[in-house]
Amino acid sequence: MSGYIGTTPVPQASQTRDVFTATAGQTTFATTGYTPSFLDVYVNGSHLKNGTDYTASNGSDVVMASGLAVGDYVEVVAFTTFSTSDTVSASSGGTFTGAVTVQGAFTSKGIDDNASSTAMTIDSSGNILVDKTSASVVNDGIQLEASGTIGATRDGDDVLILNRKSSDGNIAVFRKDNSTVGSISCSNSGSYIYFGSSAESVGLGYGGGFVFPTTGSTTGSDNSKDFGSPSYRWDDIYATNGSIQTSDINEKQDIAALTDAEQRVAVAAKGLLRKFRWKSAVAEKGEAARTHFGIIAQDLQAAFEAEGLDAGKYAMFISSTWWEHEVEVPAVEADEENGIEAADAYTRIDTYDTQEEAPQGATQKTRLGVRYSELLAFIIGAL
Repeated sequence: MSGYIGTTPVPQASQTRDVFTATAGQTTFATTGYTPSFLDVYVNGSHLKNGTDYTASNGSDVVMASGLAVGDYVEVVAFTTFSTSDTVSASSGGTFTGAVTVQGAFTSKGIDDNASSTAMTIDSSGNILVDKTSASVVNDGIQLEASGTIGATRDGDDVLILNRKSSDGNIAVFRKDNSTVGSISCSNSGSYIYFGSSAESVGLGYGGGFVFPTTGSTTGSDNSKDFGSPSYRWDDIYATNGSIQTSDINEKQDIAALTDAEQRVAVAAKGLLRKFRWKSAVAEKGEAARTHFGIIAQDLQAAFEAEGLDAGKYAMFISSTWWEHEVEVPAVEADEENGIEAADAYTRIDTYDTQEEAPQGATQKTRLGVRYSELLAFIIGAL
């Protein structure tokens, strides 16, 4: 509007211009349209005053206060108004409260997407969706949900790649209630990988062609971790060879022959060997359940007691006690949008090693066992 001396529209506007040549006594001029009060009228270059020299009220006609002379030059400049108040400042920023659609590329320091189709969406729930339009793990893409869940789906290729550079250590750390409960780590320049629980100081390491126990970090553990527990047992172990047990004299003490009482127990144990079938196998397989051979731990314990000996002092005899507590877990309804599958209600059994840590109402359980390699050596020693 620099140099303009006519009416200054507020807000500023674009303009249209109508030009007329008056006939004798002409007073009315039909324009292409205007907004009342947003126009300038000139006759032979002189700016006229609205309401005094002319009237413009119906949005179309400009009516002069008196008739013009033939050949008078009339110019009507009309301003098409627009508002600039509902904008976001380019320098100061602001907030868009309505939907914003960008037809071309939208680039900022946080987003740079020059794709021809939608590449990222933030939905009404606050979920960030990359290469997908709905928060469902059924569809390929990545979703960062407002609830804290991260979902990634890919067809026929790697879904997650974690790359630690330069040094050995944790690749992924897992936490529960802000406390670290486990990790995935690497060492030896990445040739060894570890899965462990630092909270329980136990884990597994993989490398060098073997699997070994760890302290829950990248440190191996020797002769201190168990495989399974009294309440969580493995079933079958398939191996080419049997287990190798350390029998080095340099690691033993109190080496002695069997006493007379121990020899009598060994002889009695030989006569206690029985055949049997596991109850769990019969429940599962019925008459197809197979027959096993061994000793009944309670019978072995009684044989020791008959000679005034405590079976618990001999490593061939095992007595394990723990506590169980039943927890009712409610059913879960399916939520396909959030990748949640339906699940029936069930009863979960939590186990505890000591009565002190077990909740009120927990049930004490005891299971007896035998180390057959030691039992058989014990029996052979009395032959």
